[in-house]
Amino acid sequence: MKAWGITSGAAGMEAQVRAVADALAIPCDIKKAQLRAPFVYLPNGFYTGALKPLALSLLDPASDALLPPWPDLVISCGRRAAAVALGIKAQSPITKFIHIQDPHISSRHFDAVIAMAHDKITGPNVIKTRFALHTITPARLEEARQHFAPRFAAYPAPYIAVLLGGSTNKYRLQPDAMRHIISQLEQLLAATSGSLLITPSRRTGAENTALLREVFAGNSRVYIYDCIEENPYLGMLALADAVVVTDDSVNMMSEAHATGKPLYILPLPRHHHSKPAAFAQGLVQDGIARKWNGALEKWDYPINHEMANLAGKLRTFL
Repeated sequence: MKAWGITSGAAGMEAQVRAVADALAIPCDIKKAQLRAPFVYLPNGFYTGALKPLALSLLDPASDALLPPWPDLVISCGRRAAAVALGIKAQSPITKFIHIQDPHISSRHFDAVIAMAHDKITGPNVIKTRFALHTITPARLEEARQHFAPRFAAYPAPYIAVLLGGSTNKYRLQPDAMRHIISQLEQLLAATSGSLLITPSRRTGAENTALLREVFAGNSRVYIYDCIEENPYLGMLALADAVVVTDDSVNMMSEAHATGKPLYILPLPRHHHSKPAAFAQGLVQDGIARKWNGALEKWDYPINHEMANLAGKLRTFL
């Protein structure tokens, strides 16, 4: 089979598309595509009717080209990608379609929809998952551990991986909030004789990342990913003795959970009313994660193996 993955370009969405393609063992060509303004802001219901055949002519100029031959399978992720998938469906009715996240239209427009448990969408072809889709496996972690171990050899163990998110479409990470996070990281560093391995994301923002680098400049026990060399994200998860993750990304929390290692939640200031924050609170309530309280601890929790069961369900729907 030939598959296309359609997203608006967000790294977390691309990761989920690749996770589904990997689960199905299908090669997937990732395409960045969304409709141009103002069409991108229309409800997706508009693209189930008269606008459906026109959707591909309304693509943003920055989008990748979507031209025949059409793929056997389209895996789309995110509301904006759903509209693009509908446009492809108008051109190629025999293509199969899987959508990840709530498409904000009926699931009947797709062969299968994979949605989080908190999403409102329902239907006979909807698969609900508690955790975000990911490609974290023991084999991949071991491969990453061997590959990235030399990069961190100069830093004293134990390692604490710190996964920093930031601003979202409903939240802005301000410098004062970043200073609060840095203060907690300083407490974390003081509580261990080991090292912090920190990876900011694009959403952390240039100003906040610069502040982070300024505070820890020259510290031999703090590694901060420079966003230039090969991304050590997976290696950090593999080598970490504990993982600390901000509560703004269900993807990062799900990937951290898949390691089975002690998982600490670092709440972002003024972010407690969001869906990701509620997801984080659920992890804490179930004993999977803990909020950082100034002391490093060890505990075990069961790992949810949703990805192992997902492929069989998808093949049924396809």
